[in-house]
Order: sequence, then C-alpha cells, then structure tokens
Amino acid sequence: ASREGMSVMATLTRSIIIDAPVEEVFDYALDIRNLWAIPDVGLADVTLTPDGVGSQARLFTHFLGFHMSMGLEYLEVVRPEKIVAKVTSFSPDRPMWTFTFEPAGSGTKLTVLGEWHIDVPAVGKPMEDMMAGSHKDFVQTMLTNVKAGAEKAVAA
Repeated sequence: ASREGMSVMATLTRSIIIDAPVEEVFDYALDIRNLWAIPDVGLADVTLTPDGVGSQARLFTHFLGFHMSMGLEYLEVVRPEKIVAKVTSFSPDRPMWTFTFEPAGSGTKLTVLGEWHIDVPAVGKPMEDMMAGSHKDFVQTMLTNVKAGAEKAVAA
C-alpha cells in the first residue's frame, strides 16, 4: 500500500450565512486584503491578479509566542464558487484553505475548510490536530469579518 493512500490529515470546517448575494461576497473575498483582514495578522507585499489565481501576500503573526512569517497564495479560483489558498512557511503549519460560496436564500453560505497535513513520523498527526484546534478562533474571526465587510459593501 502506498503511503499516500494512507495519508490522514486534520481538518477544520466552519460556515456562516452572509446577507449579501454570492457574487458580491465572492468578489469581496477575492481580495486577499479583505479575506485575511484579521486582528494580529499583518499583510505585506500584496499582489492581486485580475482573476484571483496567483494573488499573493506575506502574512505576519505570532503563534505560541513566536513571530511567524508565511506566504499566502490563491492557487485555484472558480467564480463565484470557490477559492483555494495555500499557506507556506518554515514551520510545519502549512495549511490549505478552501473557501466555498453557495446561495442561501437571498444571501450566501460561506464555508471555510482548513486542511493540515504534517508529514513528520510519529508527531505529525498530533501536530495536525493541534494546528486545526488552534485555528478555531482564527477561522471564526475570519468568517465574522467577511460577513461584516461584505454586508457593509452591499449596503453602501
């Protein structure tokens, strides 16, 4: 059996309903500066592409007392349904983030899925679970901020 076939990862999924049309929420989130506008996370070297694929930035934050610098890039964009972003860093914390946008009545259901795969024998799985668990507040804040920002943009 191949090692890849037995690969297990930790995941974190959260959703929120936003009182704005799917296209509007998608356009708002397509801008890295809006989607990743989170307290204690700084953005630098932001590059935005017209269709979203290749949009990137440097993220700066603190985790367990350590200053961390990470790369963020939008790898896949399917308008107005999905954005896939990859975080790269020197730490084992290199999650893949998938954001999906679907109609919910007159609004939008935004779902975020974070996936951690840490390929370190013996400690990889516990580290993946810890990373997924430690991002719960982060993801909730991200969703709440996108909801507030997109609803405000639509109301303007």
